[in-house]
Amino acid sequence: MNIYKFHSNPDELIGYTDRDWVFGDEAKELILQGKEVTKVIGDLDLNDTPIRSLPDNLTVQGYLGLSGTKITSLPDNLKVGGGLDLGGTAITALPDNLTVNLTVQGALYLNGTKITSLPDNLKVGGGLDLSGTPITALPDNLTVQGALYLTGTAITALPDNLKVGGGLDLTGTAITALPDNLTVQGALYLNGTPITALPDNLTVQGALYLGGTPITALPDNLKVGGGLGLNDTPITALPDNLTVHEDLYLNGTPITALPDNLKVGGNLWINSTPNLDTNNLPSSLVVKGNIRYK
Repeated sequence: MNIYKFHSNPDELIGYTDRDWVFGDEAKELILQGKEVTKVIGDLDLNDTPIRSLPDNLTVQGYLGLSGTKITSLPDNLKVGGGLDLGGTAITALPDNLTVNLTVQGALYLNGTKITSLPDNLKVGGGLDLSGTPITALPDNLTVQGALYLTGTAITALPDNLKVGGGLDLTGTAITALPDNLTVQGALYLNGTPITALPDNLTVQGALYLGGTPITALPDNLKVGGGLGLNDTPITALPDNLTVHEDLYLNGTPITALPDNLKVGGNLWINSTPNLDTNNLPSSLVVKGNIRYK
């Protein structure tokens, strides 16, 4: 509910005595009129408007939407307390002092933009979507508390100190290696990449998808909290004592045998796996779901 609509005198608003702050609907109209606005209560939705620039030192307490606008740069000292949507704009860079501090669910949307770089030490409190951009590298000390989407980019490597609090989607990128000791709090998507090996001490708290990659082996100490997709890879063996908490996809692989003490929390998919069938599985195998064969 927009409290402002129900008060003829804005000074009567309890708790908002400083008229430097204006509400999102009010701020939208003022900014489109070319007037200076520096503090916005709540969301500021400028998506698909003819806006071309924002005032310097702008603070938006909630979400700031600029998708589909002709904006090409962000002002100095911009502060956004919610999500920041720049999808489909012609923006190519972010200012070094940008803070996107998401105290509720939200994200920084840069998908489909022409952005080529991000400032060092950028912290995003929600997800960061860079899919379909020409970016080739991520900055040092990047922290993303939500998911990080890099599909359709020219990214070939990740920085050693990358922190991702959600999933990490690298589907179809040219990534060839992951940094040591990487922890991904959600799912890790590496489908269709040229990656050939995973680092030691990799921890994936969600699912790990490697379908269609040239990977031939997994590290002994791999930890996967969800499903494991190895379909259509040249992998020939799995590490001992592997636990997969959801489905394990081995369809279309040349794998010849399963290790002792393998535990699968979902279904085991060995259809189109010529060297495996239900007659040559280890007696210690534990599958809580079904074995899918042919």
